Order: sequence, then C-alpha cells, then structure tokens
Amino acid sequence: MGAIRKHSASEQQKAFVDYLVAGRHNITEAARLAGYAHPKQSGHRLTRNPAVGLMLRQARQSLYQCDLANLAGETLRVVMTDPDAPASAKVSAARTALELAGDLGKNAEGAGSGKSLAEMSPDELGSMIEQWETERSGMARDVTAQET
Repeated sequence: MGAIRKHSASEQQKAFVDYLVAGRHNITEAARLAGYAHPKQSGHRLTRNPAVGLMLRQARQSLYQCDLANLAGETLRVVMTDPDAPASAKVSAARTALELAGDLGKNAEGAGSGKSLAEMSPDELGSMIEQWETERSGMARDVTAQET
C-alpha cells in the first residue's frame, strides 16, 4: 500500500503567503516577489494548494487578532476622546468598546436583563455604572497589592 505523505510548506510558499497577507500584494505580485518563475500561473496554483490555503487562513487570522484588533482599539479610543467628534459617534465607539470588553451585550457577564442601553431606566444605568466603578477600583487595588 502507498504511504501517506505529509507535505510541509517550502520557504518560497511561506514567502508567498507573507507577501500576500502582510505585504498586501495581489496574488501575481506576491508570487513574483517570492521568486516564482511564472508568477501568474504559480500564484493561481498556490492559492489552490491546501497547505498554502491553511497558511493563508492562519496568517490572516493572526493579522485580524493582532494588528487589526490593536488598530480597531486605538480607533475607538481616538473617536471617544476627540472633542470634535459627534456625540453619536462617541456613544457608538463607547458601546463597541464595552461590547468587546464583555461588559455589554448578549455576551456580557450578568446581562440577564437583555436590555440595550436605550431601553434602560436611569436607575438601571446608574446601577450598571456603579458596578463598573466598583470593579475598576477593585482591580486598581489588586494591581497595587501585587506590586508590593
């Protein structure tokens, strides 16, 4: 019976993936920069190679989780602190930040009420803010206690 062969990616294939994802080049240009003699045909063939496809998905996921997540967080911070930004943009940015942090939305801890901010009464909003402030001050004390 034939043995199962496991193909590992070549350095040239890794370079192709890097040029395509991190370098933001098109398929043909990425293949050319990676050193392929026939970049148009090679680029097309590479994108259909399962091992290269897996590397592409992993490289893109890494880009999304690291670089773009950091950029998104910084963008939210800029919008929320921009004195010239419309109030609606600031509220939207704050809501997105709270949802990402897990403090708001369907995945929020203690999100039993299931209400959006607009549906909450002033008392409910005040209670939520008090809870966050308590948690935040508790975290500040914990950090200080760990440093000493």
